[in-house]
Amino acid sequence: MGDIEAVNLDQTTIIDSGSCIQADSHHPHLIIFSGNNSGRRHRLRRGTMTIGRSPQADISINDDRVSRIHCTIEWAGDAIAIEDKGSTNGTFVDSGRVSRAILSPGVPFQLGHSIMKIEYKTEAEIRQEESLLYSATFDTLTGIFNRHHFFKLASMELSYASRHQLPVGIILADIDDFKSINDTHGHPWGDFVLSRFANIVVENKRAEDLVARYGGDEFVIFPRGAVSREILHDYCERIRTAVEKFKFNFDSAPSGITVSIGFHLKKIVPQDPETMVADLIRHADQALYLAKANGRNRTEWFV
Repeated sequence: MGDIEAVNLDQTTIIDSGSCIQADSHHPHLIIFSGNNSGRRHRLRRGTMTIGRSPQADISINDDRVSRIHCTIEWAGDAIAIEDKGSTNGTFVDSGRVSRAILSPGVPFQLGHSIMKIEYKTEAEIRQEESLLYSATFDTLTGIFNRHHFFKLASMELSYASRHQLPVGIILADIDDFKSINDTHGHPWGDFVLSRFANIVVENKRAEDLVARYGGDEFVIFPRGAVSREILHDYCERIRTAVEKFKFNFDSAPSGITVSIGFHLKKIVPQDPETMVADLIRHADQALYLAKANGRNRTEWFV
């Protein structure tokens, strides 16, 4: 690999041997553009930073194929280097496995499922990019993933499950009689219910699971890791029960809501990931329809 490329640092002022750089200068950032943490930006500091799955890592990555302390990034002088720390699945720079390498700006490197690169950005550029990223990734009302980003992440998960022929599951949850909330109490109350419902789902999911607003009052969950019919059923019932117990104060009159839930479990065979996601959701939606038809406030599964 060639030496690190020259970078325009016209506005950079280095103080105390490079330990502090003006906020409007171009500063190296680690940009993650593929994987569960896609879109995250981490400002590098001079010296050595650890990267890994561990919460104690300087840069923590939610990726089950990344080791707890996978590698280090060292910024010394004008060069930024990456060094593998005995990771299980290796560190790859520009598609080649390395033990240590100099990172040129823009050259991709990969840890597990996560692909990233070093870019020099001003703080203003980072703030603008993060604002655009948030709009493209999250549902503005509930703060959870939007449908488009969910499909992107779920497709990557299914690619892995397909290669290893692992079972996967999809859960769809729909608030019962949600239209009557808007009609009776107004849309501001309806928005509050959606936001609080999303919080209940997040509070009752595992940290590694994906959850998104699928559309309107319908939410989708992708449980990661080991799944079975019993595990998914218990998962759904935990959410359903938590929603049923929660009371809203509509115009000072305590009232509750219920939710109908459908799920589908399948052992994945190799095929297009987006097609797999669509098929799983279609079958989970059929189970959800059955839950509605059988009286609402219940969990059903698609055989």
